[in-house]
Amino acid sequence: MKTVLPPVLSLAFWIGVWAFAAWRIGIPFVLPTPGSVFSDLFSLLGTSELYRSILRSLLSLAVGFVSGVAVGILFAVPSALSKIFNSLVSPIFTVIRATPVASFIILAWVFLDNDVLPAFICFLMTVPIIWSSLSEGIKALDPALFEVTRVYRFGFFKTVRLYLFPMLSPFLSSGLSTSLGLGWKATVATEILVRSPGSIGYRIWDARDWNNNTSNLFAWTLVVIFISILFDGLIVLLFKRKTGKEKA
Repeated sequence: MKTVLPPVLSLAFWIGVWAFAAWRIGIPFVLPTPGSVFSDLFSLLGTSELYRSILRSLLSLAVGFVSGVAVGILFAVPSALSKIFNSLVSPIFTVIRATPVASFIILAWVFLDNDVLPAFICFLMTVPIIWSSLSEGIKALDPALFEVTRVYRFGFFKTVRLYLFPMLSPFLSSGLSTSLGLGWKATVATEILVRSPGSIGYRIWDARDWNNNTSNLFAWTLVVIFISILFDGLIVLLFKRKTGKEKA
């Protein structure tokens, strides 16, 4: 109860604020009531359209995120071990992190198809975060503990399991959680802008019907938020269980 009650009360409070604001404004087109939004959301849950759109967007996310993590790791290791290599690649990642997502979308739109663009933008958002987090983690490794693994003649996999993963897991979990959340939002934003067929972003764009209220738009937005929260929970659970097994 101590774990569940506070977030439930907080959620109930803000839904109450939302309901009060919607009642005061009194214009469903500007701010729909929670009841109408959740009604539309429950209606969506019974349609195949919702699950097809989720799968379409998750596919773009998976391609961009997995490739971004792989490239981020590929650049992080030499960056942490070589100052020269780090000085060469760090300006590129700094520029990527500082450039607005919309600018990348518009620039890449010239060269890439609508179906490929969301995954590419997710890839761009993922790489610098993984690179930064993991390279900092590698720099923070304790050389003395590494010498212990050599003295006891740990193999490669045992070294990774007992030394590298426990030491790097806080940096990895932070980087993965941040990049996954940002990559998910960037994926949906790209889908909205380029109207990627069959995606969640396309459904959000399609829901902005000026002849109707915006409850359906809010419902699709809640779908995006719920999936993002689910991703955060999965990352935390994955590393908590993995770390627990290593300690055991």
